[in-house]
Amino acid sequence: MDALHGSAEKRLTNAELAAREDFKLGEASVSPSTRKVSGPGGSTDVEPRIMQVLVVLADAAGRVVTRDSLFERCWGGVYVGDDSLNRAVAAIRRLASDIAGESFEVETVRRTGYRLRVTRRASTPEVQDQARRSRRLFVGGAVTAAAIAGGMGAWTVFRPRSNPRFEALRDRGAAALRLDDPAAAKLLEQAVAIEPHDAKAWGLLAYALGSGGDSGPQAVSAPDMQEAERAARTALTIDPNESNALLTMTFVESGMLDWLEREERYRRILAIDPGNTLTLRSLGQFLHSVGRCGEALAAAERALSIEPLFPDQRLRKALRLWVLGSVAEADQVIDRAMELWPSHRLVRLGRLMIYAFTGRARAALAMVEDEETRPILLSASAASVWRASLVALDDPTASNVAAARKANLEGSKATSAVASLAILVLSALGDLDAAFQVADGFLLGRGSIIVRPRPETDVPHINGPSWRNTYGLFTPPTKAMRLDNRFHALAQGLGLTEYWSRRGIGPDAFLFKA
Repeated sequence: MDALHGSAEKRLTNAELAAREDFKLGEASVSPSTRKVSGPGGSTDVEPRIMQVLVVLADAAGRVVTRDSLFERCWGGVYVGDDSLNRAVAAIRRLASDIAGESFEVETVRRTGYRLRVTRRASTPEVQDQARRSRRLFVGGAVTAAAIAGGMGAWTVFRPRSNPRFEALRDRGAAALRLDDPAAAKLLEQAVAIEPHDAKAWGLLAYALGSGGDSGPQAVSAPDMQEAERAARTALTIDPNESNALLTMTFVESGMLDWLEREERYRRILAIDPGNTLTLRSLGQFLHSVGRCGEALAAAERALSIEPLFPDQRLRKALRLWVLGSVAEADQVIDRAMELWPSHRLVRLGRLMIYAFTGRARAALAMVEDEETRPILLSASAASVWRASLVALDDPTASNVAAARKANLEGSKATSAVASLAILVLSALGDLDAAFQVADGFLLGRGSIIVRPRPETDVPHINGPSWRNTYGLFTPPTKAMRLDNRFHALAQGLGLTEYWSRRGIGPDAFLFKA
């Protein structure tokens, strides 16, 4: 599946799920209308997308359901990447193991699809005990989670005074998260090893493992994301409203969430914990990704009012001021961030971006050439693309533009960092054919510019809507793209037009003014 196309099979909507009757699946009771699955291992709520996949597989009554059919029925044919379906199937397999006492299974039919088989095992105490054991979550390495399920009431009543070393580790870990410091996970692993019944510590650890730091959740490998999920579920066993764990679960399940579902998740978390600045960061990034840049700025300002020394939020505020046309104010905010956190990788990158696309390409080039100011995120190959791009932006002669075009097109096939930059540079240089070519490959996985997965992580760059880096589409350099007739098809393929329609709120109007 290369792009959005007409659905040959009718999509199973949430409204249809709500009208479905409950049914048995092995030893499990499935309620599509309430999205609950119950069995010998307990009862759990199920995400809408997972329930859709489960119902489609169950409807097949033991027949093989192709992957294409599942995409059609559950995603409406919108390209979301194989990872979305893989995550849904993995979640159903966990239901079979944890809730249903292994009384059904999802069989992979290689190169074709999946088949759901009911094993009809009898419910015995051994099966029930096995299901309970499978729900005990542990984080590997230095951390071993205590079994939480039993005796929590007594623990809560007689819980001893908190360990000062634990509190120090937890607080240092939380501070490290806001600096995107990789040491955060290690600090929090040490914290939960001391106090394995603290929901907040587990939630923060889950976020540290699953957020990907300044590279984002898309950079997290599958094994690491599984560890993040285990930590999050441990936190939620202790406290079902632990906000950092709930946020981490949006990363874990992002491939199964469309744009609207992800926004609703963030807003539900903030309703529980209005002061969670990590969720405000995710919401702000989301809002910018769908063109709601004014609201994204408000999210950054709200987070800064809670935590003034949060470098990422100060960076985001600067970028959104630039997008909204307040360049002088953006300069003040980003320069102050450079003073406070001169070595922060994203702060440096933000300063570089604002210079590059506000007529100050020479100042940006000076940053790239100076090791004291060059963003640490820039690899040698990415730096060379930046050089060619900045030379062309400063002096757009035919030869300079041609060199920049070649560097960006070749670099886009190698890394997502260059691909996201290339869309901005090529659009700013007026090469819209090349800009849309990169956008189609980077954002939709179609055409000749396809970003290769990184072999060291085996993480694909093209995933579901949650991982699509669409921020650049709503910045000043891509104005010419937004005014081009091809932008509507791109937005449609990304699911943005459907989101704007369902949400009843479109992108900021100023973004589309000539």
